[in-house]
Amino acid sequence: MLLALLLGLQTSLAARLPTDYREALFLRAATELEALNAIGRFEEAAERGERFDDRVARASLVAYEVAFAYNRMAKLGDAARWYDRAIEADPTNAAARYDRGELRLVDGDVDGAAEDFAAAAAERPDHWVVHFRLAQVAGRRGQPDEMHAHLLDALRHGFDFRTILNDPEWQAWAQDPELGAVLRRLIRGYSDERLWEELKGSPDLPR
Repeated sequence: MLLALLLGLQTSLAARLPTDYREALFLRAATELEALNAIGRFEEAAERGERFDDRVARASLVAYEVAFAYNRMAKLGDAARWYDRAIEADPTNAAARYDRGELRLVDGDVDGAAEDFAAAAAERPDHWVVHFRLAQVAGRRGQPDEMHAHLLDALRHGFDFRTILNDPEWQAWAQDPELGAVLRRLIRGYSDERLWEELKGSPDLPR
């Protein structure tokens, strides 16, 4: 198998390969790692991806699959390190940007998360989740206008308010006078009044 043979060569050889061949090689390696991740063989995916990185070349798609494997194994420090590598190799890697943004959001790095989600949205403006996360960032910053704009973008691309019904953070924002007003207006305009009643969960909130 050609890929297996190439894995035993040094990075200097990969650097001499034609660009189109390199891209095909990287895509093939990443596809194989993705398949391993899909069936839960995360340790094997991480090991093979690291070996590729060490012996062949740095490839953003491969580094992403290594990061994903570590993420699924809850080794978040290793995951963050490999997301960094994926983004260094290709700053337009939307999946790596989004996943690293998730880790930063969990760590409380709202500014870092915002940067990554914005970069992911620039590459994949058609996916609701990037706009939803930017709305969440706006909520944490206490910015109702920005939350409104990002939620509108999310709604235009398929977001469903049922996604947040059981989320304590969004339930708390429903109780906030300014953020709650945004949620109330959008839910009433784009969804079902009963969802607002369920989200706010209190008869004392303004109707």
